[in-house]
Amino acid sequence: MRRKVLFYVLLAAATLGLSQFFAAWRTWRAAPTFDATGTVGALGAALVLLMLWLGFLLYEVDRAAGQVRRRVGLYEWVLARRREAGRRSGPWPVGHPSVGPGRRR
Repeated sequence: MRRKVLFYVLLAAATLGLSQFFAAWRTWRAAPTFDATGTVGALGAALVLLMLWLGFLLYEVDRAAGQVRRRVGLYEWVLARRREAGRRSGPWPVGHPSVGPGRRR
C-alpha cells in the first residue's frame, strides 16, 4: 500500500515538475540569464531523479512478480545494496563514517 501511494505521489510530482521545467525552459530561451540557467538545471536534475525513482519502483514490483525480461544494471545494483544492508545486524553499515575509533553509537 505504501509503495502504491509513493508511486502516485512521485508521478504527480514528476507531472508538475515537468510543467515547471518547460516553463523555466521557455523563460531561459527568451532571456538566457544565470538564474534561469540554474533553475532549468535544478529542475532538470530533479526531474531525472524522479523518473529514475519511478522506474525503480516499477522495476522492483515487476521483478518480484517475475515479469522482467531484461535486467537493468543500475536497478539491480540498488537492489543488491539493499539486500546487503538488510543482512547486517547493526543500525549502520560497518563502514559508515559515524562508526569508528573514538565514536559512540
